[in-house]
Amino acid sequence: MNKTEARDLISKGFKSLTVSSKSRQEKVHLDFIKNHLEKKNFSHVASYMSLPYEVSTEKINKFLINSKTHFYLPKINPISNILEFALCNKKTQFRKNSLNILEPISEETIQLEELNAVIVPLRAFNKNFQRLGFGGGFYDKTFSRVSQPEFIGLAYEFQFIKKLKLEDYDLKLDTVFTNKQLL
Repeated sequence: MNKTEARDLISKGFKSLTVSSKSRQEKVHLDFIKNHLEKKNFSHVASYMSLPYEVSTEKINKFLINSKTHFYLPKINPISNILEFALCNKKTQFRKNSLNILEPISEETIQLEELNAVIVPLRAFNKNFQRLGFGGGFYDKTFSRVSQPEFIGLAYEFQFIKKLKLEDYDLKLDTVFTNKQLL
């Protein structure tokens, strides 16, 4: 399956989810993340601000803000067009960027090599744990020369496409939490 076909298929999957189903899965993903981060004892964790057709990170982000973990969210550097990860807390303010995604208004960023884990948005993933994103290549470009953090994907079972053809430069995930299991 190619990238365009996969994105179309995944959009249909998200449209079929009910509000109660999404809410239940949000709790499942939160529990997976809590347990995983506790086991690993990570101190610098990045996440993302989810869009309607992504696994919701709202509860995870609230948990991270209230934890002892240093919590970061991405923002696009307008000059380099890659992601920077800004330190966030309860007082962090946000604005919508050019892609209509909320990003933190903060100048305090972290070096990518200092991140322990990055929860990465995805449209789909394949048997090699390669990630299909939204087509902008921001995560692929940002982390092309960095292998330090653990890359964590959040997904529903329908986002796994075994025979999805991806490129070598597509970000490879270390762990994927689906709505049913840890992969």
